[in-house]
Amino acid sequence: MTNLQNDLILVGATGRLGSSILKTNSISYGICSSENPLQGKKIDNLSHPLLGSLLEIPKEKLKNPVVIDASYPENLSNVHEFCLSNKIPLLLASTGHSSEQINNLKSLSEDVAILHAPNLSRGIAFFKLKILKAIIDDINKNLINNSQTKVSIKIIETHHKKKKDAPSGTALDIKKFIEFHLNKDININIESLRDKSSVGRHEVIFGFDNEEILITHNALSRDIFGEGARLSHFLRQKKPGFYSVEDLLKEHN
Repeated sequence: MTNLQNDLILVGATGRLGSSILKTNSISYGICSSENPLQGKKIDNLSHPLLGSLLEIPKEKLKNPVVIDASYPENLSNVHEFCLSNKIPLLLASTGHSSEQINNLKSLSEDVAILHAPNLSRGIAFFKLKILKAIIDDINKNLINNSQTKVSIKIIETHHKKKKDAPSGTALDIKKFIEFHLNKDININIESLRDKSSVGRHEVIFGFDNEEILITHNALSRDIFGEGARLSHFLRQKKPGFYSVEDLLKEHN
């Protein structure tokens, strides 16, 4: 277990993602639903008993805090207000947010540092920066102006059947990454599959006239998300702004 400096506040501490983060990090305050039977109880790696609301945190005792939101989109307004009122950085690890919610977060980032991390895995960051980007650069250089070569792109994401949002936040993030770097408008389809136990598998298929390139990232354990939450340490050092996992890794690798 890694002992992060100062105070981490984990919203959604008893959910799947929150439990993974709590497993590998020391958390000062954990927030759960006010109806959760665990509220008021002490659980492993949590310094204080679980609270039912951010408003219950003794703010005067906080030392250089960061909020990690691993809850649901419906709860984001509460997190937004807490971070804005107290000027506390936010690591948004949950997914399924609307465009309006993301735009509101970008407005919030004028006052506090925000790490938007639909996937906390370092492997996904490497997947995008080192592998996807290399393929896209080659397409831009050699194929974009070749009208005789057809290029198609498809993303397939697979998760456990209890995942609420589809497509996954990671799949949407990968699509956005490709669209930003590709010098041509190509319709990118996303296929969402659900099974009994997949943590998170993302496959990108580049199709050409007579061949395909398939690249895949497969999360084998939710522990990678807990490890990725350690990026909150770097967030404390950042000025207000809207950051990605790739932004922080490029600076600190």
